Amino acid sequence: MKKILALLLLSLLTACKDTPSQPPELKSRIVAYVHWGDQALAGKQVELLATGETKITDSNGLVEFSVPGGKYVVRAFDINRGGPALRTIDFNADVQSGQTVKIDIVDCLPCV
Repeated sequence: MKKILALLLLSLLTACKDTPSQPPELKSRIVAYVHWGDQALAGKQVELLATGETKITDSNGLVEFSVPGGKYVVRAFDINRGGPALRTIDFNADVQSGQTVKIDIVDCLPCV
């Protein structure tokens, strides 16, 4: 009886030492849309500064980055805003775990 009680106590103590497993972090997405009015612009370079990952917009004017939740800066290249031309424009993205953040990037075609 004492052996069984000792084994039971030992198994309970061992179980208490195990740390609970963390649920896997859900991936989040940052989607940037480059356009002028309702015209999507393909071939525009967009970079996620935290990772250095650079993508080019597709025929729908979109690029997508898969990221863990957090704060990010997305940089768009050769975007016209009128006035003096800027080589890059930065956009902040605060992404919650499992969520999608959309960034709207307007490129003024007549401003060239």
